[in-house]
Amino acid sequence: MIEGDFNGLEVLKIAITMEEEGMQFYTQGASRTQGRLKEFLMHAAGQERLHKEAFEKLYDKLMKEKQDFDDTYLFDEQVEGYMRMFAQNEVFKKDAPKENAFDDLKEAVCYAIKAEETTIELYTRMYTGAKYAEMKVMLEKMIQEEEEHVEYFKQLLEDIN
Repeated sequence: MIEGDFNGLEVLKIAITMEEEGMQFYTQGASRTQGRLKEFLMHAAGQERLHKEAFEKLYDKLMKEKQDFDDTYLFDEQVEGYMRMFAQNEVFKKDAPKENAFDDLKEAVCYAIKAEETTIELYTRMYTGAKYAEMKVMLEKMIQEEEEHVEYFKQLLEDIN
């Protein structure tokens, strides 16, 4: 489980990977849609990018504080693959949308809601296990922003129905 099995840098690396996956998911969806959904998906992709950058900044700060720590293993191809697989399995699951998932607006929105809710659950677990105060503050903000995404998507889903 994320609270006990990963150190702070590993948690941040997973969070960065999750945000990259989210950015890719929303960008891919935006390329297949138009109108209100496309606008939101582009906005959501931008938010994921900002989250990624914030996590990277915190990662760099934490690395400076751990002067003797060697983090090169986190950038090893196999370790990065594991982190990406972890993020995909935790958030995007094995039932990821098909290539044409964004052709159906309702299916796309339902999938986005599920992905955002799973991200909230994972960030909440990260928050619970975080020892670094700045990480807790950042995760709290990220959770709030992800909750806003869920609310927007739920409203969009109501408008569709």
